[in-house]
Amino acid sequence: MKKVLIITYYWPPAGGPGVQRVLKFVKYLPEFGWMPIVLTVNKGEYPSIDETLVSDIPDNIKVYKTNSLEPGFLYKKFTGMKENERIPTAVLAEKKPSLKKKIANWIRLNLFIPDAKIGWLPYAISEGKRIIDAEKPDLIFSSSPPPTVHLIARKLKKYSSLKWIADFRDPWTDIHYYEDQNKIGISQRFDSRFEKAVLDEADKIVCVSQYDIDMDFGKKVSVSKCINIANGYDEMDFNGINRRATDRSKFTLMHLGVVGIERFPHNLLKIIVDLDKKKIISEDNFQLTFVGKVENEVLQVIDKYKIEKFIKFISYLPHNEALEYSSQASALLLLITQSRKNIRILPGKTFEYMRMGIPILAMGPENGEVASIFNKSEHYKVIDYSNHPAIYDFLVSMINNHKKGLRTDINPISVIENYERKNLTKKLASVFDNC
Repeated sequence: MKKVLIITYYWPPAGGPGVQRVLKFVKYLPEFGWMPIVLTVNKGEYPSIDETLVSDIPDNIKVYKTNSLEPGFLYKKFTGMKENERIPTAVLAEKKPSLKKKIANWIRLNLFIPDAKIGWLPYAISEGKRIIDAEKPDLIFSSSPPPTVHLIARKLKKYSSLKWIADFRDPWTDIHYYEDQNKIGISQRFDSRFEKAVLDEADKIVCVSQYDIDMDFGKKVSVSKCINIANGYDEMDFNGINRRATDRSKFTLMHLGVVGIERFPHNLLKIIVDLDKKKIISEDNFQLTFVGKVENEVLQVIDKYKIEKFIKFISYLPHNEALEYSSQASALLLLITQSRKNIRILPGKTFEYMRMGIPILAMGPENGEVASIFNKSEHYKVIDYSNHPAIYDFLVSMINNHKKGLRTDINPISVIENYERKNLTKKLASVFDNC
């Protein structure tokens, strides 16, 4: 069996969507002739923790962990965060940060190139060389963010002359949260040079979104070098999870994951106010459930509109529990990051939502990558955040169907089976074989 050295910062017990992609690749690669060897960080700065994901790591997989110089504790101390508080993934996208956060974010943008995880680089390179000498892998695979992983892989490729595949879950210099940031010219140039070196020297570029290839990476390197392998769902995660008999008296719209200012469904909250005034909904027959952290800016608007009676908050749940809990929903809410480039965004939870077999209201670009997938079913709808009438109509139609007792059970497998994690891993293994 061939070996692949996989370099990833996010690894269990890290939680959230970022860890899922690499974890599932590692889980299924041995079935396609590739034995993963994982190089990761010890006690990284993660936005969430999910100990249950450890059970997905095959017993025979070797995982090497190294130290890292993490500036996160300095950021927390300077900005007044609690020591055990998690730094949000999209901290740079905050619209109205405090003065201290502005200063900290400026330092992060301009002095930590390409990202705040650069302190892991010397430790990972040193350990990576030892792994290569001892394990004799056939290939190197790195998955970002953070882009630092690609700089590590680049050094290890030069050391070993091994083929290298760079995987991008998100863009690098073109990522959405850089759009309105004050990044000085010299920092931009260094970042762009690092990105160009990685794109030029990697043997293949793998991207989650086809739009990322069409609009970004495919313009910086040959399109033939770029391969689209989306995120997906793991059928094994749904073993034992069946659509429960939902509460007929209450329509429940549910969102899984963080809700921050960059995914703030303001119009949806205003519609809830309107539906309440028109007596279309009541506290007894409607509920919007947020599973995961909801940022203060959103909580303040909920308080301002006096709609707390319609909202239920559930703190972060482990991945398997979140899937189980979502089976109780009448419909699922998918919030796509608001940015000028968000037609390219394909959230990790998209296919897990679809696999649940429940109607989905997505808020985001109506001409984006999610919309191109959702358009295959009338029960999935992508509506722009600003399109108040369309959001209103689709939500009311779902509520009315629920009141009539019309339960919508969707068989999504024929639409999404190509996005099953094992099938996606087979595609990745084929890229490995060809290299």
